Amino acid sequence: MSPLFQCRLRPLLLLTACTAGAAWGQTAPAPAAAPMAVVQVDGLADPDTQSYRRMRKGMDAFEQHHALAPAAALRYRLYPRLPGVRADGVRLRLQGGTRSLPIALDPDLGFTLPRDAQALDDGADVVSNRKARSFAWAPEVITPGLPPNTRRLGDLRLECQIDRAASLLVGLKTPAYYVIEATIDVCSTFPGAWLYYAERAVFNVTMVHGQRRQVLLSPYLYGSQAPVAIQIFYDFYPFLIDRTYHLKISDSSWPDDTLIELEYMDDAVLSAAVAP
Repeated sequence: MSPLFQCRLRPLLLLTACTAGAAWGQTAPAPAAAPMAVVQVDGLADPDTQSYRRMRKGMDAFEQHHALAPAAALRYRLYPRLPGVRADGVRLRLQGGTRSLPIALDPDLGFTLPRDAQALDDGADVVSNRKARSFAWAPEVITPGLPPNTRRLGDLRLECQIDRAASLLVGLKTPAYYVIEATIDVCSTFPGAWLYYAERAVFNVTMVHGQRRQVLLSPYLYGSQAPVAIQIFYDFYPFLIDRTYHLKISDSSWPDDTLIELEYMDDAVLSAAVAP
């Protein structure tokens, strides 16, 4: 997973041209000039960024494990993780050593990345116009046609593989974790639970396949898998805690078509208010 603290580099080069003058009092054709590098300064010294190379590794993992969700496509998403981070006006760009390309954002701050060989060679970053650590960055894989307020377990398993490759999720991990991660597939073998973000504050989460139902107990909600003393080192702290849930996605007794039913806090409050 991604380090807790990252050096954020902002190498944006603009290309300019110059011309040569005349000799012996006559105008001569201007020779072709080498481009001049100019650094753009936009007033944001430490923007929230992710490595394009790592996010491309996530895209490769999506293709490698696409059978987990064959009808789905990959997006990445930004989740504001601090109070006061405005979602309106957020902009992204793919910024490398020789050019800067805008990245279109959906209203929910979701986006797709191009496979750009030059950006890869340039060591480009995906750069936001918000300060570092403003967002939790996560993959999103959703099979079309699911019932409202549900996720599909195979989609979530694929998100784990993408996140494992791209190292987007920030969290405190012991040295033992990295030893395990280097030797086994933590998404399909690791006995622990993987973290996901819901759209809003969750009230209840239930796994459903056929007649089998399992309600997640409270230790699997609200970031409770991480002790309170170290929650500040995780992306979900403090603004996303009420939207988090953990799943033991390596439990093969639940097939990929298992549905994860999400009941949201505001829906529960509304139901209570209209009850006779």
